[in-house]
Amino acid sequence: MNEKRLLETFFDYVQINSETRNEKEMCDRVMKDLKELGVRVDCDEIGDKFGSNGYNIYAYLDGDESLEPVMLSAHLDTVVPGNAIEPYIEDGVIRSKGDSMILAADDKAGISGIMEALRTVKEQGIKTRPVEVFFSVGEECGLHGAKNADYSKLKSKMGVVMDMNGDIGTTCYTCPGQTNFTFEIFGKAAHAGIAPQNGISAILAAAEGIANMKLLRVDEETTANIGTFEAVGPTNIVAPYAKVIAEARSTDMAKLEEQGNQMIGAMQAACDKYGAELKYATSRAYNPYKVTPEDKVCVLLEKCYKTLGCPVHYVPSGGGCDSNIHNEHGIQSVGIGIGMDSAHTSKESITVDQLNKTALLALELMKA
Repeated sequence: MNEKRLLETFFDYVQINSETRNEKEMCDRVMKDLKELGVRVDCDEIGDKFGSNGYNIYAYLDGDESLEPVMLSAHLDTVVPGNAIEPYIEDGVIRSKGDSMILAADDKAGISGIMEALRTVKEQGIKTRPVEVFFSVGEECGLHGAKNADYSKLKSKMGVVMDMNGDIGTTCYTCPGQTNFTFEIFGKAAHAGIAPQNGISAILAAAEGIANMKLLRVDEETTANIGTFEAVGPTNIVAPYAKVIAEARSTDMAKLEEQGNQMIGAMQAACDKYGAELKYATSRAYNPYKVTPEDKVCVLLEKCYKTLGCPVHYVPSGGGCDSNIHNEHGIQSVGIGIGMDSAHTSKESITVDQLNKTALLALELMKA
């Protein structure tokens, strides 16, 4: 492995603007790099489905057909603000200049590591298992790239998503599913000073509904939160309308359903109490997944961690990633730590050592 080249690639990639839904420049650069490597590449045109100018990338490395293929996955987009990043190294740690700028190690460290592993395989003629690479767009705005991917282009039944905080060895055995809720509460306007008794306050109904919901940390597997409570109007009018946007998450599907029913029931009961009308919509963002150390993807990962001398740490996650979607499509996948720290903040960083280990891990996963 060429550590100098890996670092240069990472610096190049993080300086390419690729905020979520504006990934085209990054897509084009990675496609160019893959073609120059001589691997088979493909792409799709899913950007229009969620307002992006980018596209998913699929790459294929032929290998020993007697071994099970593996998919390595990372995402091409970043959160905002992710433009005009200026990376620098200090005491072996890579950060970005400025007080308000991310580094974009999430997830360009993952992409850089996979690319360096591919280059090493090609240069040294290393024998590998069949390898598929999936680079997605729109991950940061709702896993849209993975959700809209053409899974007929992927034959692997196990995958590793290189996209988590934590050192190499950190393995996310479970990620929650997420359900989103939009509640619209319709009351009745009346003059708040002259005849408030003739009105039905949508705010009052909505507030009581929220107060009766199980929220925040519900149990060790389940969370719920209100993101928006919107009711705009003059103080002299009983509010005829309110809108509430919420979410629930759980690593247990039955608990996710139960939590959703509790939230809907609480809001419906409050509206019934005050005579307000409730309209609501729900959508499943993604389903939960769980794996065990005995599952094949974990067995492969543990073998590679051992080779690199990295201890294994199985951890739960409170957020979803592309591994949720891959599992829904029959690719047993886990998200793993690649050394990122404080992702999505101006304090985001990664050490040169962890960046190197990310590439080494990708290489070990590819080897026959």
